[in-house]
Amino acid sequence: MTYFPLRKGVFSRVAGYVRAVDGVSFRVRRGTTLGLVGESGCGKTTLARTVLRLIPATSGRVVFDGRDFLALRGADLRAARRSIQVIFQDPVGSLNPRHSVETIVGEGMAIHRIARGRERRARVARLLERVGLGADCLDRYPHEFSGGQRQRIGIARALALDPKLVICDEPVSALDVSVQAQIINLLADLREGLGLSYLFIAHNLAVIEHFCDDVAVMYLGRIVETAPADQLYEDPRHPYTQALMSAVPEPDPDARGQRVVLGGEVPSPADPPSGCAFHPRCPLAEDRCHRERPELSVHEGCEPAHLAACHLADRMKPGRLAEVVGAQDSSGVAQDAVVSRRGD
Repeated sequence: MTYFPLRKGVFSRVAGYVRAVDGVSFRVRRGTTLGLVGESGCGKTTLARTVLRLIPATSGRVVFDGRDFLALRGADLRAARRSIQVIFQDPVGSLNPRHSVETIVGEGMAIHRIARGRERRARVARLLERVGLGADCLDRYPHEFSGGQRQRIGIARALALDPKLVICDEPVSALDVSVQAQIINLLADLREGLGLSYLFIAHNLAVIEHFCDDVAVMYLGRIVETAPADQLYEDPRHPYTQALMSAVPEPDPDARGQRVVLGGEVPSPADPPSGCAFHPRCPLAEDRCHRERPELSVHEGCEPAHLAACHLADRMKPGRLAEVVGAQDSSGVAQDAVVSRRGD
């Protein structure tokens, strides 16, 4: 869990907490990619930074290679940091404009005393070649590169210490569509060639479907559904997951699909609703949803690896949310959620 205190008054007393990450549990299998999706503000980046120890966790554990990464100190922590690296979202702000590419990529090697001088320069040159840049980039600075090239530099920096797990915090969201495909293909090649594991954070569900082995859907600081990617896309069981998937653009201009546009705003993590956090925006919510918070569990017709935190998951067949909202809308019942036809 990761909570941030809310302070008020002259003496800055703690008046409450923002529950940015609340009771989240997941597993990244070795050599695979776990995709983490959800709306802006749901806690995805906070979760990633907590795992990296860039933000202190309020409680909980991050078990990596059999040890609790959050409990490590001193030399043990320094050694463990080599195994977990990050690719940031912003390819401009994440690179120091005063440093050359050689310094940016090789800084970790110097800190961990892996290589120095000519050996470090040669290692950096090989890394740049591996991510699609040349050794002629060594003495250049970030402002001399395009956005896609800067992100390749960021990827090379993440690989400099031979990590086992790389956290990708929306690494393609700031790039053009054509460049996004190149970066995704590069990450896939590196995963296969180096045996990497990824925690891949993204908004684009089409990218998640193409790139990830497993998917976790996050809402208001909690994971509400998790499953292997093929199972999740074929049979989403949480209403929020179905709403997200309905928003994925359809590449066929003649296709007609129903899109569910959720009404209202995401509740404040400082004052989450009782029961299911999604119930204020869910057209299917029942009395039980207002009172009892559902936990991640297996439901009827789901594989053991497919978990959903929804009281109605046993009845949630693909397209169920759009059908119900469409029927309610046609009957004249006022609804916050709106169904529209994609392609009209």
